[in-house]
Order: sequence, then structure tokens, then C-alpha cells
Amino acid sequence: DVMDASARLARTGVTSFCPTVVSSSKETYRTIIPLIRRARMWQRENRMRWQQQQRQGKQRQRQSQRQYEVGANILGMHLEGPFFAPSKRGAHDERHIRSPVHGIETVKEVYGLSSDGSEEFDDDDDDHDVPREVIEPPKPEWQDVEIITLAPELEGAFSAIASLTQKRREQPQDDDDDDEEGEGEGETHPSPLNHPIVVSMGHTSATYQDGLTALSHGATLLTHLYNAMNPFHHRDPGLVGLLSPHVELLLQKEQQPLQKQQPRPHPTQPHPTRPRPQHHRHESKPLRPFYSLIADGIHVHPTAVSLAHRAHPAGCVLVTDAMSAMGLGDGIHSLGNMSVNIEGARATLANTDVLAGSVATMERCVKNFKEFAGCDAGEALLCGTLHPARVLGRDVARTRRRKEVVVVEPPVGVLEVGAAADLILVNDELDVLGTWVGGRLAYKNDEMIAKLRA
Repeated sequence: DVMDASARLARTGVTSFCPTVVSSSKETYRTIIPLIRRARMWQRENRMRWQQQQRQGKQRQRQSQRQYEVGANILGMHLEGPFFAPSKRGAHDERHIRSPVHGIETVKEVYGLSSDGSEEFDDDDDDHDVPREVIEPPKPEWQDVEIITLAPELEGAFSAIASLTQKRREQPQDDDDDDEEGEGEGETHPSPLNHPIVVSMGHTSATYQDGLTALSHGATLLTHLYNAMNPFHHRDPGLVGLLSPHVELLLQKEQQPLQKQQPRPHPTQPHPTRPRPQHHRHESKPLRPFYSLIADGIHVHPTAVSLAHRAHPAGCVLVTDAMSAMGLGDGIHSLGNMSVNIEGARATLANTDVLAGSVATMERCVKNFKEFAGCDAGEALLCGTLHPARVLGRDVARTRRRKEVVVVEPPVGVLEVGAAADLILVNDELDVLGTWVGGRLAYKNDEMIAKLRA
């Protein structure tokens, strides 16, 4: 249950997360994606009710705090698969693995997304006496999706990446002259989306050159660095080689003829004790990809964690890859339609040695990363806060449309005026003492706080 997972994640210091669906059947996507949307809508309505009661007085605020359980924010979904290299599928069901042969059209058809992607995300049922899902079954929508992981070397993948990641042109609809001047015939991959999708490379046999091509088409992330991809080799560095600063030079040279704006700045490591510079909504991000790391001590050796961080510190994004059985103890649990055996901190497909996600918490991964990378607490926390927010473009305010109303979503992953009041309190050992989501206390570690007071 995603709401149960949301509550449990808050107890480990997580304030927002992208629910992940592994490679599945078409029917599963058409069922799960709308269900996650419904949970996200319920959270939003819950938050609005609490805010209304908060304005009515402190007594009602305390009552609503008990009445409405607080959990980590459910963001858009991470669709991990099924467009994978068969040899790198890992724990994913081979029956569902396929290639995006026809680019974006195959992506739409597999996930059940709309043919034009133009419908607005309607989460306002105030004008309807009968819920929409009673009139017709809910369908997956583009705005339900945040990240898609795919193998870029597959047939049709580059075209799909370009279509998924390009923003719809923000030009006046009633200005024909401007439209003609702004949209040339060189636009070979028009986006079908009202918002861009983050495309990540993973479960792939891609070469270094494949990775460069994917970056030039709009990919910005590597899923689970080192895992389910070719290892680094001195004559073919593979996707791991994309962490090199040399990639910046190659892509800058490639994009120079196309750039009319100022050159992209070289990425720098934000210092945890210095004021964070203000990021504008359309600020250029590093040309090198971000990369997610599972720092559970099982998926990646500590030395490999340190190497990645030293090569590209500003791109490191800590993830848990935790399955729903996190915190439930040893035994046989489910991952999609597969059985997973959990023994201690290791999760494998039943009767195999194939890793099947993890049961690590974000709290544990941040602690491990600090130790493995030899960095300070501030740097480790950046990899679990600001960096993932930047991947999703959520470190700045985002706008989206509900019917005729433009809604502004506050930034997350940052501490600044106007940002979401999503906070965690930790001690010097990075133990989570408390978690606040949207200004509401979601978790309090009474035992640890009592020790501090003793």
C-alpha cells in the first residue's frame, strides 16, 4: 500500500519520493498509474483540509494533526522498464522486456498514456457530483510520470528520449507570426507532453558513445550507477565514463552551433556552509548526467562510491531502491509478481543470487555514503536533498495547469523563503530525530530525543 509506504518512509527521513513500478504488463500499468494518482490526490486534499483547520485556530490544528496521518509526499512515478536490454534485466520479468521500436508511440502504447498527451491533470472534483472514475475508468496520464528508465541503445530509444524530454513550446497561441518564426523545420522531435519527463539510462548494454548520444537527445540521469550496465573499461568506459569532466567539453562543442544563449556554466559543488545561489526556472544544468547510487553496502563497493563522488560530486543522487518490504524483516516477500527472499540487508529473487532491490533506508544510505565517500555531513545530505530535487526540476517553483487555473508548486529539497516546509532534524551521527512534511510533524524519534535530553 503506497500510503503505508509513505508513512514508513517519513520515519526514515524521507519527505518526498517517486513510487517505482518495475517492468510489468500493459494491464498493470493501466491499473497502477491511476491508483498512485488517486493516492497523490488524497494527500493533496488532506493537506488542504489541514491548512484550512490551521487557519481556524490552534485547537483545531491539534485535532487535525491527529486526524490526518502525515507521510512523505508522493511525487510522479518512476517507470523502471520495460525498455531494457534483455541481458541486463536483473530481477525484472523477462516476459515484459521490449524495445521502443516506434519511439514515443511505443512508449504511449505500453504505458497506456494518451495519444496526444494534451489532457490537463484534473484533480479538482468540486464541480462534479459524480467522481470521474465512476463515469469512466481512470487512465494513465503524462503528468502521473516523473522518470522513465530505459536502455538508450535499443531501437527507437533515441527518438523516444528526445520526445519525452523536450518541453512544449511556450509561445502565444494567438500569435501566428511568432509561431512561424519560433518553430522551424529543424524541430524533428516535437514533444507530445505538457511537461518534460526525466529520462534515465539503466538496465543497459550501452557503450560510452551510446551514452553521449542519449545525453545529446535529452537524457539527464543514470539509474543505479554500476548496476545492470557495462563496467568501466579503459578502452570503452561505458556509461560510468560519462561522469568524466571530458564529457562537458564534448557536449559543449556539439551544442555550440545550436546555442543562442550564453554557454552553460561548468558545474560546481555547492558548499553546505555557503548560501545557496538562487536558481532560475530555466537555469542550465550540468551537461554531465546526474547518477543515482544505492549506498547500502551491497549494490556498490565503498571504493566505487568514493570514485563516483570524486569524479562528479554535484551529480550524485542517493536512492534506496527499497522495495515495499523495507522494515518487515527476513522472509519471502513480493516484488511485483515475483518472490523475493530477504536475509538481513540483502534482497534477492527467491532461489537465486540476483539482487532484487534493497531494504535499506535513506537514513542508512546517507550514513554509509558519508563513510564511503569520506565527505562531511553537509555533502552527504546534499546528495539526498538538493541533488534529487534538481534532477526533477523541483528545486525551483513549478507551475502546472488545473483546468483554467495555473497552480504554483513550491520548491522542495531546499531551505529558503517560499519553499515547501519539508524538513528533517538529525544529530551529529545523522540519526533522524524528526521529520516534518508541509510543516506538519510526520515523525518524532522519542527514544533518541530522550537520550539527548538525559
